[in-house]
Amino acid sequence: MALHDLTPNLRTRLTRVEHAVGLFVAVAVLLLISGFCYYLYHTAKTKGWYEVKAPFFTYVDSATGLHQGDAVMMMGFEVGEITQITAEAPASGQNVYVEFIVKGKYIGYMWTDSKVRLSAGDILGNRGIEVLKGNWHGNWIDDQGRDLKPIYVQENGDGRLLQMVTKEYNAEKKEWAYTNWNPGMIYYMQVDEAPALTERASSIVGMAETAMPSILSLTNQVQETLEVANAAMSNLNQRIGQFEPILTNVNSVVAGFVPASSNVSIITGNLTNANGGLGQWLLPTNLANETQLTLGSARETLAAATSTLTNASSALAQLNSSVGNTDTNLALLMFQVGKSLDNLALITSNLNAQVSNNTNMLSEISDAIRHTDEFVQGMKRFWLFRSTFKKKKQE
Repeated sequence: MALHDLTPNLRTRLTRVEHAVGLFVAVAVLLLISGFCYYLYHTAKTKGWYEVKAPFFTYVDSATGLHQGDAVMMMGFEVGEITQITAEAPASGQNVYVEFIVKGKYIGYMWTDSKVRLSAGDILGNRGIEVLKGNWHGNWIDDQGRDLKPIYVQENGDGRLLQMVTKEYNAEKKEWAYTNWNPGMIYYMQVDEAPALTERASSIVGMAETAMPSILSLTNQVQETLEVANAAMSNLNQRIGQFEPILTNVNSVVAGFVPASSNVSIITGNLTNANGGLGQWLLPTNLANETQLTLGSARETLAAATSTLTNASSALAQLNSSVGNTDTNLALLMFQVGKSLDNLALITSNLNAQVSNNTNMLSEISDAIRHTDEFVQGMKRFWLFRSTFKKKKQE
């Protein structure tokens, strides 16, 4: 049915409906555009697109473990990212050119004495860039008669750049201190490069392999020392066995002196008795001589026995000292071996801790894949992009 065939009342109502639908579509389009603009603004603010970015560069020996887009750290904060990694020309005296940026308020920490440190990341060989903040109080720059570069800092709020000059002046050198960055210019920063963790682990393993022959020789020496100690103990047992007949002879000699001493006691008792018949004036001469010879022989025998016992005591003391020294040396060797084993255990525990920390990287990759899938599913459900994801029907 054509529009001119309708009654005026129906045409008026249809026109009103068309106006309402057009207004609704216009409002929906405006809301969609506003939401998209707000999304772009929020994304730009979150990713720091409005922040001022100061470019710096440095030279490193090797690009191992460095990737474009990796974060640049300072004092534990993420202050920028790596923007370029390229190899230098063959005629250049440097190896690898690395360019990075520092964002926003962290630019104020960049001074002429700031440095870059390449720290080992994990056992997979990754490395990171860490910027060490400078201190303008301790480093003055000779500008050789040119205009000194001003200090640019970002004001909190609207993000404008404010030019600020330090109030402290060096009267001796007649110059001002200034930051290491000026808008539109790129500056060189000195690097303090540390080897990758894999290289350090390889060097530690090499040192351990180098030390293994010494450890094995030390264990061989300990075994030889134990064998010598066992031989010394066997010799000591033999010496003690040799002293047993001597002690037996001494006991028999002492036992033989018991009757003689009893007889001497009887004789001396008789001599002290004034009424006895064995007085000094009645003692025969031959009996007195025999008595003197007997006493002299007894004295010599006792002296020989005393000397023998003294020698045996000194020999036992020397053997005791030798055994004590052997125990001390064994204790010292076992302490050194235990210390070496503790160091090896510490190395293996550090390597195990590094391997355990790598699980965070896998979890971050899994989260990124999951978030991407959620974003695509949300786009499929949105009415504006729903037709894009529809599958074509097969004829």
